[in-house]
Amino acid sequence: MTTLRIGIAGYEEMKTRTLAIAAGERKRRRGEPKVWFTSMESVSRVLSDRNRALLELIARAEPG
Repeated sequence: MTTLRIGIAGYEEMKTRTLAIAAGERKRRRGEPKVWFTSMESVSRVLSDRNRALLELIARAEPG
């Protein structure tokens, strides 16, 4: 099983970080989260039972 690391940061912090990586000014360090959210509330909405079921269906069906 693959582990997905997530992080929580403010919008401006995420934006600054993403733009620095895109510009080549910063590299993502090993072990750093790949997916970022602005709050625990947004994480819980994305990982709701319904959304997890949808993700499982997508993984099984492997749509084009």
